Amino acid sequence: MKGHMENIGKLAKEGKITVAGPFLEKNQRDYRGMFIFNTKSKEEAETWVKTDPAVAAGIFNYEIFSWYGSAALPLYLKHHDEIAKENP
Repeated sequence: MKGHMENIGKLAKEGKITVAGPFLEKNQRDYRGMFIFNTKSKEEAETWVKTDPAVAAGIFNYEIFSWYGSAALPLYLKHHDEIAKENP
């Protein structure tokens, strides 16, 4: 998990991840969480997903969906550290 979390931080600092986090409930596909990437192509998103050590090791599986959100969404990470709880 340490490598997984470090990779998320790296991708966020590079501006590639806009949102990342775990799901709080079980789902039909048993996915544990999601990333929202700042990209225009599924191919680029897949390249970034594959940099995750947990994905590379086969611990986490993935599925890529196209999604469109607010242009303001990238501001989310900019303010995260200001309001985040310590070790939630």
